[in-house]
Amino acid sequence: MSKLGLVCICAFSLTAAMAADPVSGEAVYQKRCAGCHEQINPRIPNIATLKQMPGTRILRTLDFGAMMSIAYPLNRAEREAVAAYIGTAAKEAPPPPEAFCHDRKVTVSERSKFVWNGWSPTLANTRFQSAEAAGLTIDQVRRLKLKWAFGFDGDVTAFAQPSVLDGQVFVGSAGGMIHALRSETGCLQWVFQASGPVRSAILAVPLGKQHALLFGDQTGWFLCARSGNRAAAVEEQD
Repeated sequence: MSKLGLVCICAFSLTAAMAADPVSGEAVYQKRCAGCHEQINPRIPNIATLKQMPGTRILRTLDFGAMMSIAYPLNRAEREAVAAYIGTAAKEAPPPPEAFCHDRKVTVSERSKFVWNGWSPTLANTRFQSAEAAGLTIDQVRRLKLKWAFGFDGDVTAFAQPSVLDGQVFVGSAGGMIHALRSETGCLQWVFQASGPVRSAILAVPLGKQHALLFGDQTGWFLCARSGNRAAAVEEQD
């Protein structure tokens, strides 16, 4: 084929692509999403709830989150179109400054007195806390009152249970955010954004003179180590 013929073919292909109709986010939604999100089901966020979320958050859920298995047949233009159609144009805001502790130092002891580390406090993985370890009687349990509550901003569901070591709480969210919280007050010490939803409980393990946090999202698993008042991913493995 001559160079002129090749140029003509490329030009024709480019013109055809430019002339193609833009993807309709509404059409993608009606075909791929409405069947579930217009149901009345406590496990599925309805369209009214989704319309309050940033479009960028919805797109991340389609790419890496809980909707990965549903969205894989959609191309990039279709994902972006449906996310823009459903969600708002607002940007995802980080936690406000007042949510963070004044003292953001994270302390984890190798010999913590109160431990629920990972899915279960023991290697038997029975997910049972003995009365001795809990330090509570049945009568005391009846008289417990809520001290504080913590919400995952922008999420409509949660998967993982928190890991607790003395005064330290680590928990992941459906949006892929890891939170380090002070158990006394619920204030934040740091946050770390993973690639996908965190469905596992976090396991804190010794790493030299520090501790590392092991957890999985829907794209792989992370080894996350604390440095100063922040957390950084040391390694991500598919």
